[in-house]
Amino acid sequence: MEEMSFLVLATQYMFWVGFVGMAAGTLFFLVERNSLNPEYRSTATVAALVTFVAAVHYFFMKDAVGTSGLISEIQGFPTEIRYIDWLITTPLLLVKFPLLLSLKGKLGNILLTKLLGADVIMIVSGYIGETSINAAGGFTQLGLWSFVIGTLAWIYIIFLLYTNVTEAANKKPAPIKKALLNMRLFILIGWAIYPIGYVVTLVSPGIEVLVVRELIYNFADLINKVGFGLIAFFAVKTMSTLSKSEEHTKS
Repeated sequence: MEEMSFLVLATQYMFWVGFVGMAAGTLFFLVERNSLNPEYRSTATVAALVTFVAAVHYFFMKDAVGTSGLISEIQGFPTEIRYIDWLITTPLLLVKFPLLLSLKGKLGNILLTKLLGADVIMIVSGYIGETSINAAGGFTQLGLWSFVIGTLAWIYIIFLLYTNVTEAANKKPAPIKKALLNMRLFILIGWAIYPIGYVVTLVSPGIEVLVVRELIYNFADLINKVGFGLIAFFAVKTMSTLSKSEEHTKS
């Protein structure tokens, strides 16, 4: 009789943790939204949208590795749902940079277009490559080229954040500047987990490896979405508090 796999059980429970964490994040951002000054509330709204969309997808992915804990009963991984989630949530995460910078007009539109364009290329190429690998049961040339294209798009996003965004952030108040600089690290370090997971799939697509990858993805998603939103939220919360204090002093 096959023994239950600890990795399968851990991954199964992590899908539930991801769902609960995303749902809790959504509730927090919505409840706290009105504590912000009106000009900063869009930051909390976008953060809530990110975690809400992720919570819905995690609810549908929670049985991705079955409920028995047996590797032999795994039917497959929710590749389509995972990439639909990323296609919606990652652009929303990047939108927070122009929001915190208060970039409007042509300058803001150009930066946002570049960020979102690169992001869509990254996600779509990742999906094409991963489905190619899944269908072939291992390495494919399409999978390799998709990885290269997706990685280049991710590097371009990092380039924009460490040049254009950093330059604009230096002109902002300390709380906003600190948040923007920390948010860059989520894209640089936190998002690095995803191409690493892709490489592992490309090189070694065994079922145990795929289970570990999904476990890591779930953990990374929770940090990258909820944590990212919290950093942006507390920055604008600080700005709102300072603004109210100044108004109280003047009155």
